[in-house]
Amino acid sequence: MTDPRFSGPEQPIVDAIACRDAVQRCYSGLCRCGQPERYALEAAVTVYRYHHPEIPPAQAETIVSHWVAGPVRH
Repeated sequence: MTDPRFSGPEQPIVDAIACRDAVQRCYSGLCRCGQPERYALEAAVTVYRYHHPEIPPAQAETIVSHWVAGPVRH
């Protein structure tokens, strides 16, 4: 997923923003439809891994969890 307006070092930033938006839309859309949070998280991780197949599943789940729920506070 490349944006023809950007062809230099800013392209990864554009990709990351688009990926994060897609992940958050997936998660929030499924939650709004009444799906369990766990299913919404699994679907959002799948979207993330589509964009970043090089990231291990456990790390992808951690990243997506932070994006959709924010960091855990103690």
